[in-house]
This record gives sequence, structure tokens and C-alpha cells, in this order.
Amino acid sequence: MNNFRILSIFFLICIPYYLFSQQSERTDTNAPIKNKEIVLEKDKRVSFIAVPLVFYLPETRLGFGGASNISLHWKNQDRSERPSQFTIGAAYTLNKQLLTYTSFNIYTPGERFWFRGEVGYYDYVYQFYGTGQERADENANFFSRYPRLKLDALRQISKNVFFGLSYRFDDYQITSIEDPERLFDEVSLDGGITSGLGIAGVVDTRDIVNYPSRGMLFELTVQGNNEAIGATYEYVSVNASFSKYLPIRNSVLALNFNSTNIFGDAPFYELALFGGGKKSRGYIEGEYRANNSFALQAEYRIRFQKLKRFGAVVFASVGQVFNEAEELRFENALPAVGGGIRYLLSQEQNLNLRADAGIGINGLQFYVTFAEAF
Repeated sequence: MNNFRILSIFFLICIPYYLFSQQSERTDTNAPIKNKEIVLEKDKRVSFIAVPLVFYLPETRLGFGGASNISLHWKNQDRSERPSQFTIGAAYTLNKQLLTYTSFNIYTPGERFWFRGEVGYYDYVYQFYGTGQERADENANFFSRYPRLKLDALRQISKNVFFGLSYRFDDYQITSIEDPERLFDEVSLDGGITSGLGIAGVVDTRDIVNYPSRGMLFELTVQGNNEAIGATYEYVSVNASFSKYLPIRNSVLALNFNSTNIFGDAPFYELALFGGGKKSRGYIEGEYRANNSFALQAEYRIRFQKLKRFGAVVFASVGQVFNEAEELRFENALPAVGGGIRYLLSQEQNLNLRADAGIGINGLQFYVTFAEAF
């Protein structure tokens, strides 16, 4: 898909929301006005948005569907606390993929407890280029189906610091493969159950969840998959992510480090993946996969003053996959650069529609989706 078609999709999605927002500003005469912008009523505790989904990712091609998001403060919760959020979505893609999910972040009053997770069902097609640092010239495809459950139950142990239990369940079935290059000849295609139980820790000082301008977010999850809790394979996964947000006048410099480390006998589809719309734009998710992966990202974000719903970003990243520490060498690095356009879908939730283009060492990739990469 060329640049013009990607931008066309982006602006076709933006137009209905722009017209709706303009109509709302003209007709809502009872809304209090401040600096020519609508200000929410002080006692309004619920924000709702429903959107048609039209998106593009290298892994899915064009996708269609719908999603809704509810953001709320409970009746006895202070408005300065983080809101609870519930998202429901369903989509079908031109790669014949079906995605249905419900995700949630629930904070009790005082943020004493935080429950977050996802329930979903996926009928998905993944691209496979082999494992390790060697990438095949042509990819194979494997088709899979699985229900998913993810749940973190966290307790606040000090201000902005949470700690608790983490669980993940997938019942993974590989339904068929397309492998003209015979990349799977030495790979087991058996599916299985992922059942990982462990701990999670979060430090979150962001000022705004969906579009932070200051603060930081640190997340660490350690899960063990074991036959005793129903897992087919026995291994430990360690996922870490650290993001820092620095305000610069009317813009934001966002920095991120993320890593995944696998210890034990994990199947190929549970290895540490490199690439995708969040971790390393410019690479297809899973274009590289190994026992370990990491990426460093930097993104400069700006919202235009005159076109108040529009913004832009430029970003760069570098990372690597490896199985052994001696593979960590400069010549094995995977750099990428790119940029994108933003459209503010919801002023109440600070939720953006984003269109990005990233260039990695293997070519150009496009992304049209929702919310920031990190």
C-alpha cells in the first residue's frame, strides 16, 4: 500500500469525527466555555466513545470493525485519581483474521487496588521468517486460533507504586500453514496451552494515561508456565518496559525501553518477538524472534496550535534479538526511523488516531491504529 492510500484511509477516518466535533461545538450552547474550547461539567464522571475501526498494520493489512471505550470515575472516587477504562472491540482483516476482545483497567477508590487485563478470541495469521538473527528472504504464514485471558491484580503499596499477581492463559491451535520455503522443517508446529502465573510491578507517575506529557511508567512482569497449572510447555517469561515523558514547550519527548526474555522450553510462537506497531515500528511483528529481544525508542510529539485536533511525530528506534549474550554486537543491531500524523478523536480521553510510517533495514512499513505506541 503506497503513501497516498495510507493517508487517504487516515483522513477518511478523521473527517466524520471532525464534522461531529464541529457540530457539537455549534449546538451545545449550555456548555461552559473557556479559551474557546468546551469544558466538561465538573460532576461528569463518565466519558464514552464508540468508533468504527478502519486500520492498517503490516501483519493484518486493512482491517474493519468497531470499538467502544468507557472511561469513568466511581461515585465515591476523587476526580484527581486515574479513571477506570473498559474497551470492547471486534475486527476482521483482509488477511482473513478475526479479532474480538474486551480489555479493562479498574481502579478502586483511592487507587488502593488496580485490576487490569483482557478477555478475547483470535483467529489470526502470523508471518514467520525463522528464529534467531537470520531472517529468511521470504516468509511463511501460520494460521492460529486461541482464546485469551490476561489478568493482573495489583495493590498500591505507596503512591503511584503497585505490586501483585499476574496470570495469562492461551489455548493455542495452529490450524494450517503456508510454507513454500520450508521454514518450518525444523520447527515443531504443535499448539498447546500457555498458562503463566507470576508477579507484576508498576510505577506510574504519568499525568495523562492516553497522551502523557510528563512523568514515567515502569512495568515488570515475571510469569512461570508449568504443567502444575495446566501449561503444555515449561518456561519463564520476563517482560520489562520503561517510558519517560519530557515536556518541551507545546510538545513532548517520549523515551522507551522494552525487553522480553524467555528461559526454558518455549514454543516458537511464544519466543520474544521484535517489531510491530508498539515496540519497533519499521519491522513486522515477529519478523525476528529469539529467546531475548530489546528495543530503545525515542519519539518527538507535537500538537498543532491552529489545527488543534491534529499533530505529528517523528521517531527512531534500535534493538536486537539474541539467544546468547555473545550475539550482542553492533553489526546485529536493528535500527528504524519514521514519522506520523495524529488526529485527536476524544478531547475528554486524550485519545489519538495515529498513522505512522517506519523504515527498518528490510524496508518500509505502515501503521494506522489508535492510541500512542508507548
